Amino acid sequence: MRTFLLAFSTAVVANLVGVLLFFQPLAEGDTSFVAVHPLLGFLVYVGSCAALFTWGARRMQSPYASAFLVAASQVALVVDLMLRGDRGAVTTIAGTVLLAATWWLVAAVASRWGESPTSPGEPPRG
Repeated sequence: MRTFLLAFSTAVVANLVGVLLFFQPLAEGDTSFVAVHPLLGFLVYVGSCAALFTWGARRMQSPYASAFLVAASQVALVVDLMLRGDRGAVTTIAGTVLLAATWWLVAAVASRWGESPTSPGEPPRG
């Protein structure tokens, strides 16, 4: 419980200070606009998630643990959108179910056909 309270209080302070003193002033003056084709944006997003998943699976030696962390991080953002009023409850529930199913499937496929912890040429984990 102590670790949770320390993590919670540190994150609250760091986020509030960071948003108020760093992010918000930049966001208010930001006039730049970056647009890419939706398919390219989707592929970049999925690629970055897959890279994070792969790294996590190697570090934890468990595709399911890594998939859980990726999904939980994404669900936290989906819930944040709902709590700020940017998304409805039904959409949040549907998004959560979709994320859970997607990352469970990713873990199952990686567990079945991915590299094993003892694959030749793979660096030691730890």
